[in-house]
Amino acid sequence: MSNFGSNIKKIRSLKNYTQQHLADILGLTRAAVSSYEEGRAEPKIETLMRASQIFGVSVDDFINKKLTVNEVSHFKVPEIAPKISSDENPDVLFPENANWVSIKNATIIDNKFQESQILLAKVGELNASEPQIIYTGDTVFIASAKKIDRSCLIIGDHTIAISDITLVKTILGWYQPLSQETGGNIFEELDAIKSRLTELERKISG
Repeated sequence: MSNFGSNIKKIRSLKNYTQQHLADILGLTRAAVSSYEEGRAEPKIETLMRASQIFGVSVDDFINKKLTVNEVSHFKVPEIAPKISSDENPDVLFPENANWVSIKNATIIDNKFQESQILLAKVGELNASEPQIIYTGDTVFIASAKKIDRSCLIIGDHTIAISDITLVKTILGWYQPLSQETGGNIFEELDAIKSRLTELERKISG
């Protein structure tokens, strides 16, 4: 038996999806998702490939590996030495092409986010199935789109012309800044992040 069922259940739990929501994203029935999660059926290759493309997890990992919270959220906490040589990658804290974004002055429509958080995000395209940071000329929105068509985007009570959107970033993860708890020490902050992710992993796996 593959790990696909337990992995999509973990993804669904972490992203707060219902079985029906996940089924809609994957083009399946709710009963099919339930049967995968309970180990009563295995997915077809088309379903594996679609899930792999949407969630950024290889088909091989979906089947053969029990994914961790870090892997599902695409956030990896590196082991950092006190000194970093000049020829090392300065962006080791971030997944490829991703960066931290402050949302202190943003219009937050998705209630799972708060101004005090920082988000890990990368440039992407409009997608109604994922929370995103949407930049317009004078406003930044944090939301999942309700509806997208050729001319406009609906998020919450706001209707935004597609032509007014200057940039879209897909949110990969979100974390509460720990500077007040750790006095700004980056190594202590990383240890605290590891502890929080480990605890989240334990709760989801349990």
